Amino acid sequence: MIFNDAEKMSMKVKILIVDDDPDLTNLVRSILEAEDYMVYSAESGEEALGEVPKLRPDLIILDIILPGIDGYNICKTLKTDDHTSPIPIIILSIRSSVEDRIMGLNIGADDYITKPFDPGELAARVEAVLRGYGHSRLSGGERS
Repeated sequence: MIFNDAEKMSMKVKILIVDDDPDLTNLVRSILEAEDYMVYSAESGEEALGEVPKLRPDLIILDIILPGIDGYNICKTLKTDDHTSPIPIIILSIRSSVEDRIMGLNIGADDYITKPFDPGELAARVEAVLRGYGHSRLSGGERS
């Protein structure tokens, strides 16, 4: 089957980065765009909670330390809503204690990556989480 450019774009996996550090957001964006993902960003918890229902991302990469609503509460909110609970979440945070990682996983995050991180590992973990949800880089479509 042959797809035109607009069809290919609509099939790409959409990832939302939620982080208030523009340099980090740009770094993660460049890593993921190189892997052929469509990348969007939000700088605060409030902005993320507003964007998720409209964007319907296939994956969210979420910082913990954010202005306003922190990443733990965003994750909790998204995972307790029937419309957003199926969206996988990877926490990407400077908070690296075992307690922080356990808390993130216990509130519903699918993975927890600490900063600084290896770009190859980030890309591999994103792909692994997406595979677990029935997605690959060009699968798009509905969640199972």
